[in-house]
Amino acid sequence: MVLRVYRALYDYEAQDNDEVGFTEGDLIIEVNSIDSGWMTGRVERTGLTGMLPANYVELVKI
Repeated sequence: MVLRVYRALYDYEAQDNDEVGFTEGDLIIEVNSIDSGWMTGRVERTGLTGMLPANYVELVKI
């Protein structure tokens, strides 16, 4: 199993109940792509899970 970790490039405020907000630099784990613009994941710092915009995060090379 390959663990993919993403880092937030910008702050994001959730716009809906199924989205998750985060702060620049937060790590996003347990990520699954939904389509080209959205993914789901858990913000490591808060433990919250939800949809997030794919263009606000970058893959971290481990």
